[in-house]
Formats: sequence, structure tokens, C-alpha cells
Amino acid sequence: MPIHSVTLPRIADAYRRHCKRWVSTSVAGAAERDRDARMAGAFLVMPFLLAVALAASHSLFSEAGGMLSLGVGVFALPMIFCGTLSLVRNAARLGLAALASYGAAIALIAVMAPSANLLLWIMGAAIPLEAWFVMRSQKALALSGGIAAAVLAVLLGVSVWMGGNVTLTAFSLLASLAYGATLLVRSAGALVARGQEARRDDRVADLESAVDGVVIGLGRDGMITALSCKAQEHFGVARGLLIGTALVERVHVSDRVHFLAFLSDLRSGTAATAAEIKLRCVAPGDAAKPAHTVRFATYRLSGVPQSRDNGLVVVATDISNAVADRFALDAARTQVEAAEVTKGRFLASVSHELRTPLNSIIGFSDVLLQEICGKLPDARQREYVELVHQSGTHLLSVVNAILDVSKIEAGTYPIMAEPFAFKDAVTMVHDMMAHQASQKNVTLCDRVSRNIGTVVADQRAIQQVLINLVSNAVKFTESGGVVTIDAGLHGDMLAFSVSDTGIGIAEADLQTLGQPFRQVQNDYTRRHEGTGLGLATVKGLIGLHGGQMDIRSRPSEGTVVNVLIPLAGPRIEPVPAEPVNIVEFRADGDSEGGSHAQARKSA
Repeated sequence: MPIHSVTLPRIADAYRRHCKRWVSTSVAGAAERDRDARMAGAFLVMPFLLAVALAASHSLFSEAGGMLSLGVGVFALPMIFCGTLSLVRNAARLGLAALASYGAAIALIAVMAPSANLLLWIMGAAIPLEAWFVMRSQKALALSGGIAAAVLAVLLGVSVWMGGNVTLTAFSLLASLAYGATLLVRSAGALVARGQEARRDDRVADLESAVDGVVIGLGRDGMITALSCKAQEHFGVARGLLIGTALVERVHVSDRVHFLAFLSDLRSGTAATAAEIKLRCVAPGDAAKPAHTVRFATYRLSGVPQSRDNGLVVVATDISNAVADRFALDAARTQVEAAEVTKGRFLASVSHELRTPLNSIIGFSDVLLQEICGKLPDARQREYVELVHQSGTHLLSVVNAILDVSKIEAGTYPIMAEPFAFKDAVTMVHDMMAHQASQKNVTLCDRVSRNIGTVVADQRAIQQVLINLVSNAVKFTESGGVVTIDAGLHGDMLAFSVSDTGIGIAEADLQTLGQPFRQVQNDYTRRHEGTGLGLATVKGLIGLHGGQMDIRSRPSEGTVVNVLIPLAGPRIEPVPAEPVNIVEFRADGDSEGGSHAQARKSA
């Protein structure tokens, strides 16, 4: 490998590091620090350029003042300007002063020289370029252009005064060509860098506009080095005031420990790809409150480690609205659950209160119908008493159904699981519903597998399920139809079904079946009494047994209700362990479970 390919980059890197040492520590932005480093480099090179100009003008050894100027220029000017640069925060004025001194030195050399010099003309004309290399701004070009015009005017005056003679020696020609070559190389490099920076700025701007948050550049010490354009919108402070400050100062006091741990993970690289944390940061104050009021908003900070020199990149996203929506949703869900519990308790209480007078009405009307206290003198009175008895019985069945549904929804329905013969339950239901089926000329049959022995379940609840299903099937089956109870084994589950050849149910209505007080509305159902609680009760009782219910039906073809329940009885859920206390932050800045940003398990 050639020596220059190794030596030159090392020399350039060492020179850049040396220039950066002269930059003031109070300069916050990375771009400002790079500008000041370039300015320090220009300060260090400027005296050597003037020394070459003196040598090319043959005035270095002909005048004692030339030697004195060289010594002052080489040793005094860099120290003065670089020392001042390390103390000031805004170096623009210092750069202008140095540029004016540089132009004055060129004019002084031209006055002291015995003849005009090509190198001086090139150096004077290149002053705007030198200023642009350092400052890279339109304002610097305008000011340096004025200084260059003044220097060139002095050179023109000197040239006219000396009769227009230009001395062109080999040394001055070589120095002019070398300086011109450096100008060309630096100009090309600056143009390429400017194009790359413009493309990078466009990509960064597109990324920042796409990111719903603030992109923050952090030094490894946690100082803010760069901010996206949305910073003032989120933090309520101008970007220029935030750059150079510590991000931890924007974090709520109780969350700073977790932020420092988050920063430490990014610096150490323990986070393989990215780290994330939720905490509270200072946000713009509420306009409705006093100006001195401080408001904190919940942010999600996602950090990605970069190279050791470039520091860290953190994206802060305001999630206050999402947190507020989540808490509002939780509050609404709690209110709905409380309303459901209140409704269930109300229905249970009302049902209990109604059953006592209804039992009295049914009992006394039955006594009257039996004519225990004497015969009814009029047939019309008997008819009225029968209507009272029928209405009371129907109303009591409705009240009982409401009470059962409310208990099931409230989770207070008692399930007493015990072994019993499923065949006996089916026989009891068959005998109970046979009279109702015969009145409608509907055939009721059952087909229970011989393999079914005892089942562990609540016998009363299972019988109620069968009675409700068979009653519905008989009710909605026309004369001459068939209602069948089938039962068999399906693994460790008991599978039974009630099918009919009745009117059937439309597919759109199947979605609402099983919900309390929901009935299929058609001309046929309007002729039959019902509250829509039968299937709701069935569904709830099957759910309490850990089973499943499936309804299949087609209009005018019939309906099949399939039921699966465990043979061994309802599965008893284990007592849940102590819940994990997840820390969640409210939108108003308060947090639940303390200020920790991670989940904390109870002992």
C-alpha cells in the first residue's frame, strides 16, 4: 500500500481533531460546531498563505518590516483568533474580523511589494470563496465580496501606480497554480457535499413529516444536539432554546430514573435493536390556565443507538390521547358492567316481590275452580276465574324466567353438580310435554343412546334446558309434525339435540337468538305467547356447565338445537393468582401504581 494513502488521511484527521479543540463548549448544534472548526482551520492556515505571498512578492528579505510582519502573522494571528474562538458562542463577527484582517494583509503586502504579483490578485479574488468554504451562507458571500472588492481596488491602484508591471517569477507562478488548484479541489468537494447534504435534508424532512412525533438527536451525555421541526409544537419551546440542553430536564422528576436507565441501555448497547419507554414530559400549557402552569403529557420514547461519534436518535411520540381514550374506555366499560349488575339485581328483586302475590292469585283462583268453598253460581264467573288462573300461571312462568336470566347474568345462579341418569331426565321431560304435543297433533319421540349412563351435572338445570327446547319445538311445529330428542356420546362430552319439523328460522334471525327478550318476528310467532327468555336461559345454563350450544335451521324445514356438555361435570376454574400491577399513565400526568414505567409483580 502506498505511503501517502495511509499518511494523508491520518494527517487530515489529526488536523480536524486539532481544529475542533478550539471550538467553544457553549456551542450546542453540530452544524455550528463544524462551522467553528472550519473557521479555526482557516485561522491556522491564513498566516502561512500570507507568508507565501510575501515570499512570492520578493519583499520578505528586502524589508525588515516583512520579517516582522511574517513573525506576527505566523505566531500571533492564529493564537489571537483561535483563542477568541474558544471563548465566544457566536463566532460570525470574529470570522468577519479575521476576513477583514486577511484582506488588509493582502493589501499591505501589495503596497510593500516592488511590483504587482499574480498570487495576490488570485488571493484577493478568492476571498468570497474562502468565506463560503467556512460559513456556507449567502450573507458571508455578500460581506466577503465587499472585502474582496476593496482589496482588488487596492491592487489595481498599486498596479497603476507602478506602471502596470507584473513580476512573474517561477516561484510566484508555481504558488499561484498550487493555490488555484486547491481552490478548484475545495470548490468541487464543497459542491458535492452540498448536494449530498441537500438530498439528506430532503430525506430527513420526509422522514420527520412521516413520523408522528419529535425526532431528537442526543449526544452520549444526554444533551440535545438536533431536533425535528415538530419540537416546538410538542414541547412548547423554540428549537434553538432546546438544543444544547439536557433532555432529562424535560422529563417529570419521578420518571427521570427510568429515563436515565433507558439512556444507559442505549449507550451500552444492551438494547440490541431499539429501546422503548413511557414517561411524562413537559408539554405546552393549557390556554385556559395561567401562563405559569406546567402541564405534563405522556410520551413514548423509542431510541436507536448509532455510532459512538454520532450519538443517539430518539423518537418521542405523544400518546396522551391514546392513554386518555383507554381510560375513558375502561371507565365506560366499568359503568356498563355496573349497570348490568344493577339491572340484574333489580330484576331479581322485582321477580321475588312479584312471585308472592302471584302465588296467592294462582292458589285462590285454583280454590275457586275446585269449588272447595262452594259452587260458582254462574258459568261466566267460572270463565273469569279460569282466565285469572291462566294469566297468573303464565305471568309466574315469565317472572321465573326473568329471575333465572338475571341470576345467570349476575353469576349467582347456583349449579349443584351431581351424578344422575340422563335417560331418566329425558323420560321425565317426555312425559311432561307429551300432553302439549298431543293437543297439537305433534309426535314427540326420544332416541337416547344406551351408552349414556350417569352424567355429572345439575339435574334441575338440564331438565329445564330440555323443557325449554322441547316446549319451543312443539310450539312452532304445525299439526302432523315431529319433535325428536336425540342423545349420544362425543368423546368426553354428552351431546344431545332437540329437532323439529316446524316453521324454521331465517338465517338473519339466527344471530339474535339466545339474547334476552329477543324473539323472531313473523305471523306465526305473533299468535303464540312468549318473552324471548327461553333460549337465553338455555344458553346461560349450558354456559354455566362449560358447554356449547349450536342452532341450525332453515325456513319451512325445521330447526335443530345441538348441545354439548362435559360428562364429568362443569370444570372448576382455579383461583387466579395475584394480578400483575401494570403501571399506566393518565393523560393528566398522574399514574396508576406509582411512577414506574415497567410492570411490577406483587410478591
